[in-house]
Amino acid sequence: MPSRSRRALFLPLAALLACAAMANAQASPAASGVDVCTVTGTSGQYSVRVRNTGAAPLSHADIVGVHLNASGQGSGNINVKLTDIPPGKYKTAVLARHGESAALVSVATYQSVDGVETPQQELFAGKVAHVSPGSALQYTLAPLATRGWTVAYGSAQGPKLEAGSAVLLIYPAHVGKKRDAIRPEAGRAPIDVVPLKPCQAAAGGRNS
Repeated sequence: MPSRSRRALFLPLAALLACAAMANAQASPAASGVDVCTVTGTSGQYSVRVRNTGAAPLSHADIVGVHLNASGQGSGNINVKLTDIPPGKYKTAVLARHGESAALVSVATYQSVDGVETPQQELFAGKVAHVSPGSALQYTLAPLATRGWTVAYGSAQGPKLEAGSAVLLIYPAHVGKKRDAIRPEAGRAPIDVVPLKPCQAAAGGRNS
């Protein structure tokens, strides 16, 4: 049986581990209420699927993308608003149709709280520009299809990211502050970075 002094040391440690587990859970897209993936067609069609993984309805999600030219450079914003996404369901924003090409820039989600549209999350599409193994900030992230920002990021618990791979930078929304839909706020670290993957063919809960 552990001594009283050992029990006294174990309890705070257990509490710290529990807090760390809760923090990791809150940082994941599923726990924070949204999952985003992409659908790419054979002739350039490109869509973004936003799935509500939370317990409350999303009143709307604002999706921003850019048109891509022949050399893959982004220009000309595309704005799509998805409304009324129930828990467990998803809706799809079409950014490029047949013969066109586009890329995701950002997603912002909102809930109706006491009748007020309240921002929940901001997600920015990026790519792994540089990998620094062994560093406290292992990755340098850059926009997926535009220019103008970089974010240094590191997490021992985070997924292994490959150079050039697409990712989502996840931030809690700033309530009462105008959102920049093109770039993350300077000097603000994301709560999580996850791979931006193609949608699974068997994804359920489709709305549109």
